[in-house]
Amino acid sequence: MTTKSVQAIQTKTEVQTPDWAALAMERETPCISVYLPLGPSGATAKPDFAELKRLLQASHASFEGAPITAAEAEEMLRSQWHRVLESQPVEGGSPAGLVLFLSGGFFACYQLPASFPASVVVGREFHIRPLLHLVSADDQFFVLAASQKHVRFFRCSRYGIHGMTLERIPEILRQDLETHSMEKQIQFHSGTTSLPGKKGVVFYGSEPDPKERILHFFRDIDQKVKGSLKGQHAPLVVAAVDYLFPIYREANTYPHLLDASVGGNPDLTTPEALHAAAWKIVEKHLEEAKDRAFEVYKDHVNTERTSSSLRKVLPGAQEGRVRFLFLPEEAEQWGLLVPPETVHVHSNRETGDQELLNLAAVLTIRGGGQVYVVAQNLLPEGAELAAAFRY
Repeated sequence: MTTKSVQAIQTKTEVQTPDWAALAMERETPCISVYLPLGPSGATAKPDFAELKRLLQASHASFEGAPITAAEAEEMLRSQWHRVLESQPVEGGSPAGLVLFLSGGFFACYQLPASFPASVVVGREFHIRPLLHLVSADDQFFVLAASQKHVRFFRCSRYGIHGMTLERIPEILRQDLETHSMEKQIQFHSGTTSLPGKKGVVFYGSEPDPKERILHFFRDIDQKVKGSLKGQHAPLVVAAVDYLFPIYREANTYPHLLDASVGGNPDLTTPEALHAAAWKIVEKHLEEAKDRAFEVYKDHVNTERTSSSLRKVLPGAQEGRVRFLFLPEEAEQWGLLVPPETVHVHSNRETGDQELLNLAAVLTIRGGGQVYVVAQNLLPEGAELAAAFRY
């Protein structure tokens, strides 16, 4: 690997929910996943490159058969190390761990609110499964806080809240109402003036309906929100006084607006309090979605629409047929998927193996399906996973 190719790597440093789609879609091998604990000092802790180097050296066997060596992987990581050191503490608490994802043209760094054992996994896809029960693939959400004085927009996960900018909207609702009041409709009517023989013009002005003006304002905001969330499927929670939320709901065109809202004047609420109130709404929504998904699985169990066999689920996920995938919090299963549908399951990890439960998660996300982490006792007895198919 040349220095030039290392310098060309696209970088991304995040403290929010991982970009699961980007991680799942990465196909340039090898995909290197590095998990590092940060120790008890939390936000003051900085990862040590010497520790990472030792970890790579200890994982030398993992690079057997890979297009690059452990030394070349070390060079790639060294070129991006400033990104790791510059990353900010995880929102909502001190980071306890760090995960790095690296391939020939991709680098991402995520600080974690929990620690994982130090490890390096080299494979055909990124090793995302340890994160799924900590930061699930669907717990990102957005909060729109709207009042007559301020409009604020936030991107959130269960662990924190991060302000976003909505471009080119009026600073306050009152300004928008005053602007539209100046643009009221004027009707011209010919009539007779009090002066003999003179015809005049009588002006009839119609005051704007306050609800219509608010609706117009919210439609402007909706367009900005919709543009910012293009391609997103994450829930949107509105924080507003009770009489404003039904008007915003009428203006809304984002398909994932939740029916429940955070009541009260959001101007009097800190971002942290907004996050806590919104997360209660989102958490209930996600639990209900998981329950509905599992009901779909149970309704079709013992039919061709479900399976708890790796040998059936993996080819189905590769074809994009898995709608819902259910994985246990812990457990590993190593082996190989040989396209189109041959699956080799090994009792112990062998050279060139893939962690098959991780592969099932990656392929499901890549195909637009949902991945849920569930208690082992919810899965069929002896099963490593369960899935509901689209067809």
